[in-house]
Formats: sequence, structure tokens, C-alpha cells
Amino acid sequence: MDIQLLMRIGRMAPPRWLTLSADVSAAKRLAADGLIEMTLELQGKVKTFVRESVHVRTITRDGALVIADEKSRSQRK
Repeated sequence: MDIQLLMRIGRMAPPRWLTLSADVSAAKRLAADGLIEMTLELQGKVKTFVRESVHVRTITRDGALVIADEKSRSQRK
């Protein structure tokens, strides 16, 4: 799933914002793996529901290599 999100981010035009909770969770893992650089934003009030969104600033060199590898695998099939 994380690689699918990385591929989708690669196709998105800037600014790249993710708001679905599953996408936010996957983006956090991609950032922890060093594949993207992102900013996490919290929206909401302290005593109410807080919604997280992610602004993907850039895909790192490692992330670009993963995308290229995934594209090459899909073309071989």
C-alpha cells in the first residue's frame, strides 16, 4: 500500500496534500523510510476532533528510485 501511495504522489501535481487517514498514516511511514519529505498539519480545536493532513514537499532521491524500480517491474510483466 505504501508503494502505491508513493506512485500516486509521484503523479500528483504540486501542491500535494493528503487528507485521508490511511494516506496520512502511509505518508508517515514513507517519511520515516526517507522516501518523501512532508509536513504534518493538525486541523481542529483542542477539545474536539483533530484532523491530520500531510503536505508532501518533495519525493527524495530514494523515493524516486523506488518509483523507477516499480515502473520497471510493472513494464516487465
